[in-house]
Amino acid sequence: MNYIERLQIEVAQHERAAAARRERIEELRFHLSLPKYQTQPDGSRGDWISTTDVQRWLRYIEEGDH
Repeated sequence: MNYIERLQIEVAQHERAAAARRERIEELRFHLSLPKYQTQPDGSRGDWISTTDVQRWLRYIEEGDH
């Protein structure tokens, strides 16, 4: 395999990883738009999210790089 072919393969791999990361970030944005994260009918805040959930989402997003 020559140098240019290797670079083309690497570029394709990076593009797939970036696309997977973007898709997972969009999934997180959708998750955060769910009604449970909106102001509740009684006026209470519904925008709380646990740090454990955030860490799990970040791991999930990072896994898209592999």
